[in-house]
Amino acid sequence: MAKFTCPVELRKGDKFVTLGSKKLLPGDVIKVPENVLFPCDFVLLSGSVIVNEAILTGESIPVMKSNMPNTDQQVYFQETCSKHTLFGGTFSLQNRPSGEEPCVAVVTSTGFQTTKGALVRDILYPKELKFRFEADAMKFVFGMGFVAILGYLGCLKKMVELEYTDLGFVSNLFSCIVIAVPPGLPAAASCGLLFALDRLKKLQIFCISPPRVNSAGRITRFVFDKTGTITEEGLTVLGLRIVASNGSKFEDFTT
Repeated sequence: MAKFTCPVELRKGDKFVTLGSKKLLPGDVIKVPENVLFPCDFVLLSGSVIVNEAILTGESIPVMKSNMPNTDQQVYFQETCSKHTLFGGTFSLQNRPSGEEPCVAVVTSTGFQTTKGALVRDILYPKELKFRFEADAMKFVFGMGFVAILGYLGCLKKMVELEYTDLGFVSNLFSCIVIAVPPGLPAAASCGLLFALDRLKKLQIFCISPPRVNSAGRITRFVFDKTGTITEEGLTVLGLRIVASNGSKFEDFTT
């Protein structure tokens, strides 16, 4: 999915030269290929193109892309000029040239800098997720460690009066910490996670990110929809109707 090349026609002077898409650089002007996956991101300069953006949006409805207006006030930003942008990985269905001039576009980004490249990069190198359960566990451990140190400082004067050795001071410090902080807490959390993964595996449910199991255990309902088909942006869940136990009908509507 990440590696894809195709022949493209690059403009050099008044003519087009065919070369591999892996040699394209931002700023190159090319003829928009037809019936092929786009190898990089372009901004359309002339003509119009019908594309399929299902790989990015999940919608199989064809999208019309128009050329960028040729005005001095118009500045290109991908976020605001998406209707003029041909994204890498999307499929070209039909080109509609403007007069005798073919559909021409200028390369804006290549490789992992494209929209598709950013998607692949997030899959290969996902961002680290911090779960509240782990954060609260660390706060508990540090809190108990702080209590242990306070208890040790409270006993420090008495230990000095009893003329403890250096080894005795260190030994008592670690004793206070071990007593206050449960040493079996990480092991218990890991064992609980392993048991949960084993039970899920028996149900043919596999998880590649074990820390997510703790979050999944708090979920009681899933709500699915198809944005753009039965809903639209801005709508929120009002309620639901649960399938009856026998599966023949729905129960009453609940909010």
